[in-house]
Amino acid sequence: MDTATTSVITTPELGSIHINARPWALTISDNLRATFTFDREGRPLSCFLNGGNYRFGISGDILLKIVAAPPAPKLRQLLSEDECVRLHATVHAHVARIVAGVTHALSDDLRGWFAQIMAWDEDRALVNRRMFQSTYLPISIVPPDQYRALVLQITEGCSWNRCTFCSFYRDRHFRVKSPVALRQHIQQVKALLGRGLGMRRSIFLGDANALIVSQQRLRELLQVIHDELPAQDLYAFLDIFGAEQKTTDEYAELRAAGVRRVYIGLESGDEAVFNLLNKPGSPQQCITTVERIKMAGIHVGIILLAGVGGQSLAPQHVAQSLSVLTAMGLDAGDLVYISPLIVSDDSDYTSRMRDLGIVPLSSSALDTQMDELKTGARLATQGRPRVALYHIEEWLY
Repeated sequence: MDTATTSVITTPELGSIHINARPWALTISDNLRATFTFDREGRPLSCFLNGGNYRFGISGDILLKIVAAPPAPKLRQLLSEDECVRLHATVHAHVARIVAGVTHALSDDLRGWFAQIMAWDEDRALVNRRMFQSTYLPISIVPPDQYRALVLQITEGCSWNRCTFCSFYRDRHFRVKSPVALRQHIQQVKALLGRGLGMRRSIFLGDANALIVSQQRLRELLQVIHDELPAQDLYAFLDIFGAEQKTTDEYAELRAAGVRRVYIGLESGDEAVFNLLNKPGSPQQCITTVERIKMAGIHVGIILLAGVGGQSLAPQHVAQSLSVLTAMGLDAGDLVYISPLIVSDDSDYTSRMRDLGIVPLSSSALDTQMDELKTGARLATQGRPRVALYHIEEWLY
């Protein structure tokens, strides 16, 4: 278990500065009003400043979240490039002021921490962004419990890439990396993160359908991962049609190789809604797939979409989705995520709904359905798996 040390330094000029040092992260609190967290490279991870919560991605992007008083919605917004530059400058100046006032009271270890943080200036941030862009294709999405995972793109894109509601991977062709290319990718990732790698306690295998790769190639790729990054738990997405291609014995082999949870986008347990989404497979196939994966000792994460099917299909979408969850026999190691549907006006899904004359849910009706699915999922699974909301707008890597 990580150990942490907390120091409180009080000066007439600064007031009380709280410093919490863990092996891989340092948090500085300025009179409990502004808070800044950095990794071991000095890279900013998050800050709370002037009422806003900011998350800094390895990519160089920054996400602002502000929780408003009900009934106003929570604000989730990616900063523009100029706003990112200004925030970096603000954080750097704020922490520099703190460093100047508390240096006399710091241990050698904390002085080292602060030196790293002060070295992470605008030029360093720009170099980091360019390294990220040469290391990764855009990382479209991962499940919320894996937001702090190390993402390795053993595949690029989606092998199906025809779901009507999803545009995440339309900018790339599906490709499986060779063992040589994967090793190079991992070495680039390690150079990018440096000592910040220590914060990443699991590995998420990207992109969309990583486990659809043939078993022989997966063996080779997982061996490369274990050579470069030993003793890490592995997680991945898998579409239903891809899951049908592996046996229980093959999943058991993946379990022995470190795969701990597979995430499946069921989206809806209702056949009519499922077909609107142009998903491969079927809800019944999803039940069979989950049984096979769990028999091998691997947990699952099941994702349901709130809002799909609009007003006319809402009752059957909720009822059948909960029925499918009941049939899966989920347990305490599994997860159920409820995610609100977010689509553009020019998506295939929107066009299909318009052609069928199906009216989308209003904002309030969507919130109601999310609550119905969340409460119903807990009842359907007898409270065994954790059920949580999944807002894709909060993803940042």
